[in-house]
Amino acid sequence: MDQRNRFRLESLGIFLIALLLFTLGIWDQQPQGFDGRWALFLQEMFRHGASLFPTTYGQPYADYPGTATFFSYVFARLFGAPNHLANVLPTALASAGVVALIYRLLVPASRPWALLTVLLTLLTTQLLEKSRSVCLDQMVVLLCVGSFYLLHSGERLGSRSRQLAVFPLFILGFAIRGPLGLIEVCGVVCVYWALGRPGARVKQVLAHGVVGLVLLAACWWLLVKLARISGGDAFADEVFKMQVGGRLDETGEPFYFYFQLSLYRYFPVVPLALATLVALRHRWSERFDDPVQLVMRLGACGLMILLGLSVPHFKRAYYILPMVPMFAAVAAYGLLQAQGWLVGVRRCYEGLVAALPALCVVVVFVCRHGGQKHGYWPGVSLPLLISALVVLQVAALIAWRRLERLVWLSVFALAAQWLVLVTVVEPAKDLQFDTRQFVRQVEALRVSQPGQLVFLNLGRDTWAVRYMMNLDHDEQPSFISAADVERLSALPRPSWVIVARKETALLKGTPLEHQAPSFEGRLNDNPLMVFRLE
Repeated sequence: MDQRNRFRLESLGIFLIALLLFTLGIWDQQPQGFDGRWALFLQEMFRHGASLFPTTYGQPYADYPGTATFFSYVFARLFGAPNHLANVLPTALASAGVVALIYRLLVPASRPWALLTVLLTLLTTQLLEKSRSVCLDQMVVLLCVGSFYLLHSGERLGSRSRQLAVFPLFILGFAIRGPLGLIEVCGVVCVYWALGRPGARVKQVLAHGVVGLVLLAACWWLLVKLARISGGDAFADEVFKMQVGGRLDETGEPFYFYFQLSLYRYFPVVPLALATLVALRHRWSERFDDPVQLVMRLGACGLMILLGLSVPHFKRAYYILPMVPMFAAVAAYGLLQAQGWLVGVRRCYEGLVAALPALCVVVVFVCRHGGQKHGYWPGVSLPLLISALVVLQVAALIAWRRLERLVWLSVFALAAQWLVLVTVVEPAKDLQFDTRQFVRQVEALRVSQPGQLVFLNLGRDTWAVRYMMNLDHDEQPSFISAADVERLSALPRPSWVIVARKETALLKGTPLEHQAPSFEGRLNDNPLMVFRLE
C-alpha cells in the first residue's frame, strides 16, 4: 500500500472513532440549552416538510437559514422520528470530519504531530461538548479546515482546481451560518495567502477577498429575497436585525471575553498555541520553509478568528470554535519541538494529562455528593466507573516511561474526560434540567380537561420552546406579558395558565388571584405553577 492510501485509511479510522465518541449514548436524549430550539425546528419541519427557514409555532425563524435543519430533517426521515440523534448527527459528522481532515493535513509531515493535534482538539472541552449537541459553528470549523487543506494540498500538488474549490465553501458557509460563516471561511483563505511567498500573495489576498465580498453580497441578496417569500418584508427586516444588526450591537461582552474563556473552555489549546507562537518569533526567517510555514499559517488563521471575533460586542462561547484545530496543531508542534522555556511548558502539560484520570475520580465524587443531595445523580455504577478511571490512571503512569508519552498520556486523558462526560455529566444534566416529566403531567391534565395553553410572562423563545419540544403535535399557545396581565380575564374558558412560581405576584387582581394551582412542578430546573382558568 502506498503512503497516500495509508494516510487516507488512517484518516478514515480517525473519522469513525471520533464519530463514535460524538454519538455514543445519544438516541432520544432530552435536548439541553439551545438544543431545545433546534428540537422544535426539526419537529416542525418533520411534520410539515422542508422550508427555507426553520419555524417555531408555524412561523419562520429569522436567526438561521434552513440548511442545517434540513440536514437533520434528512436523518430524521431515515430514522423515522425527529429524535435527538437525528438533530445532532450533522454536527457530529462535521466534527468527526474536522479531526480526520486536520490529521490528513499534518500526517505527511509527522504522524506524532498529527495524532497529538487530534487529541488536543478533542481534549478542548468546548469542542467535545458541542460535538455532542447541535452546533452550526462546528460545520463552519469543517469548512475552515477544509479550505485550508485544499489550499495547502493544492499548493503542494500544483493543483489549481483544489485552490479554486474554496469558493463553493464560501457559499456553503453562508448557507449554513449566514454572513458569519462566509466571513470566517474567507478570512482563513485570505490569511493563508497573506503568509505565502512574496510576489503573488498580495494578488491572491485581493482576489480572494474581492470574490468573497461579491459572494457575500450575492448570498445576502438571495437570502433577503427568500426571506420576503417566506414571511414578507417584516420578516426580511427581522433577518437583517438577527443576522447582522444584532451581532454589531454596542452592548455585550468586553474585548477580552474570549481570552477569559481560553483559561477553561478552550484550555489547554489556546494558552499552549499562544506560547508556541511567542517561542517561534525567533524563527521568522524560516517562515517560507516547511514545517514552520505551515505552523505559522495555522497560527495566523487561529489568531484571525480569535482577535477578529473579539471586536464585536455580541459574543457567544462557541463562535470561536473554528480556531481550535488550527491552534491545536500549533500547540502540538510546540510540545513536540519544545526548546528553552517551552520544555517547562511541556512538562506542565504532561503532568496535567498524566493526572487527569485521578482528577476525574475527584470530580465524580464531588458530582455524586451534589447530585445525591439534590436528586440529580444518574444511575451509573460507581464502582465500575471508578475502576475504569483507575485503570486509565495506571495506564498513564506506565505510559510516562514511553518515548511517545505525549501522545499516550493525551489518549488516556481524553478517555477519562469523555467517560465522565458521557456517564456522569450528561445524564446528570438530563435529570436536573428535565422537561419531559412536567410536560407529560400537564398534558395529561389537558387531555382530561381540554383548554387553551397560556404562558404568562414566559419567553416564547426560551421557556415555551422547552415545553413545545416535548409535544408530538402542533400547538398555538397564547403568550401574555407582565404588562398585559389584564388579558387573563379575556381568555377563552377553560384555559391552562403556566406561570413561574417567583412571579405569582402577577396574578394579583386577576381571576386566578385566590385560586390554588392545579399542578406544581419543575421545567428545566425552574419551579412553575399551572392554573386552570374556568
